[in-house]
Amino acid sequence: MRTTLLLLLTACVASASPGGETMKSLLQEREQILVRIDDLMKERYKSGLCHWTETVSARLQLLEFRRDHAASLKEGIAFQKEIVTLREEEYRVFQKSLEADPSLRLEAYRSQEAGLAAKCRLLEMESRVRGEKQ
Repeated sequence: MRTTLLLLLTACVASASPGGETMKSLLQEREQILVRIDDLMKERYKSGLCHWTETVSARLQLLEFRRDHAASLKEGIAFQKEIVTLREEEYRVFQKSLEADPSLRLEAYRSQEAGLAAKCRLLEMESRVRGEKQ
């Protein structure tokens, strides 16, 4: 009996995180920080303090977090669609920039590849939804 109680107590203590934090509270805190970063980068861009690619990066980080921690696959798909749209917009900007600065070709290729990867991920997610309906 003592051994069982000791094992149970050990399991309870091991499962509790330091400071009483739960996964849900940690995820909420992460999302709040990512939202602040996204907002800050938008403000910095408007003030000329950062490059537009930094705002895209901050927005992508927030959207990917929300996609990865969505309550449902359908909700995750909605975030993935936003990611695809953002990647397409990023690539269009790089294409226009190439006319003025051909040295951006590598960044344009990387942007194009990231957009294709985002579309592939979206198709995979949508096929999982169709598979769940069958």
